[in-house]
Amino acid sequence: MQNFTDIPSSRTLSDSLIEILNNDKTAISCNSGTTFPTTNQQVGMLCYRTDQLKLYQLIGTNPDNWRFIMDLASGIDAQFAAKLNAAAYTAADVLAKLLTVDGSGSGLDADLLDGQHASAFASTSHNHNAAYLGISAKATDADRLDGYDASAFVRTVNGGGPDANGNATVNIDLSGRVARTGDSMSGRLTLPSQTVQSTAPTIDFYDTDQGSTRYLHVNSNLMGFLKTDGNWDMYMNNGGSMWTANYGWLHDYFFRSTANCASQPGTGDVAINCYGSGNVNSGRIHELIDEGGQIRLRSVKYFTNCDCNCNCCGC
Repeated sequence: MQNFTDIPSSRTLSDSLIEILNNDKTAISCNSGTTFPTTNQQVGMLCYRTDQLKLYQLIGTNPDNWRFIMDLASGIDAQFAAKLNAAAYTAADVLAKLLTVDGSGSGLDADLLDGQHASAFASTSHNHNAAYLGISAKATDADRLDGYDASAFVRTVNGGGPDANGNATVNIDLSGRVARTGDSMSGRLTLPSQTVQSTAPTIDFYDTDQGSTRYLHVNSNLMGFLKTDGNWDMYMNNGGSMWTANYGWLHDYFFRSTANCASQPGTGDVAINCYGSGNVNSGRIHELIDEGGQIRLRSVKYFTNCDCNCNCCGC
């Protein structure tokens, strides 16, 4: 009820009875109504909006400022129950509630630490036991390096390397060493019994005057030399037979060339087919026969053009 009326002091009590009653009802009803009062306002006055079932308090005028206090549509206990109990407002309670929404993208997790992602740091499973030096430790405090004692490494002191006992007393001159690749050397190369091992080992010999390379090569139980084009020039097998690019197997070539090229002294017999000398029409021929461990000379008598049908009797 919003019927508060200001009663002038000049009016009598009997003349002001109606306004006094209305003012009492208005005070009792907290200016209840469907709108906020706009006249006779006092800061701190209450107003119950019957259309909203809500209680307001005037906290300022010009312009009017009505502050919502309570929603009376439900019980007060239910409204307070929805609020956080002051006794439960502790750090542990706040943390527990934050953990329920914690996670990637929540804004609670730090994506970077001092500008570095988590992958830049060692995980908790990283081993920091006594096998590692402390943060303030010096290299001289290390008993081992990656599990090895100092004796496992080459040390130098003023150019001196380790002797048989590990003492750095032997002078080291790397100027006389040859690199594994791309280096050259002069003088004689002396090697103890060593093995050059691969599926087909090859040693290159480069002739600086000619600008060409020849090769010592081993492959398929054959050992010999390769030409500049990489093909075989000559080789020898395990049986001692030799092959060359020009003549083939020298054993076969030798006996093919010397076959039928022997004559028996004092007999008057002549050899035939010797180095392209042609055939002799009659006589005896002598052949060299290879019998492995020795060479045998065989004499063969032959007849040519005995009769028209080549019926050579008495041969």
